[in-house]
Amino acid sequence: QFAQSVGQALLGINLKCASCHDSFIDRWTLAESYGLAAIYSTRPLEIHRCDKPIGKQASASWLFPELGQVEAKAAQPERLKQLAALVTHRDNGRFTRTIVNRLWHRLMGRGIVHPPDAMQTEPWNADLLDFLAEDFAQHGFDLKRTLWLITTSSAYQREMEVVGKDTDDAGYTYRGPRARRLTAEQFMDAVWQLTDTAPPKFDAPGSRCSTSP
Repeated sequence: QFAQSVGQALLGINLKCASCHDSFIDRWTLAESYGLAAIYSTRPLEIHRCDKPIGKQASASWLFPELGQVEAKAAQPERLKQLAALVTHRDNGRFTRTIVNRLWHRLMGRGIVHPPDAMQTEPWNADLLDFLAEDFAQHGFDLKRTLWLITTSSAYQREMEVVGKDTDDAGYTYRGPRARRLTAEQFMDAVWQLTDTAPPKFDAPGSRCSTSP
């Protein structure tokens, strides 16, 4: 689960298949997936193929050794520190592109690369993706800065695109942010603002008392 979460959220890589066997759809192998998982593990991690042990132990390793590598024999806290440095390595363009693409997707309704969890897919505008990724890196991975950059752009301030069932049949062309439903949290915030009933402070009291059956 650790390997899948890191790969998907931070690198735009789907390691679900490679967590069970060598992937049939891309380059990732079972050993690479377990190697990433072993960075987090606090005990020896035996490799299983389709839930069956194969008699081999995973060695903690990073997916892109050209950027560097973790020390497999280091203690877990140190391995995680090394992993964080590799993920945010200045030359790791996959990380910066994945993050800015997720922000664009959240604000615009569709990513520059779509779907956001498959960053090997061709972007509809590579120059835009590169620009946002480089700006994100230059400003110390400041998420608020990137959100500000996108929301103050003329692209974000264009008229909404209303999506129909045949919208992307002939390929995607950017026509503006896509109209979409509010999340539950956004809807509640909107109601509070319209009715002037927002709570004076953020508080979520709750009872943790247990009761016997």
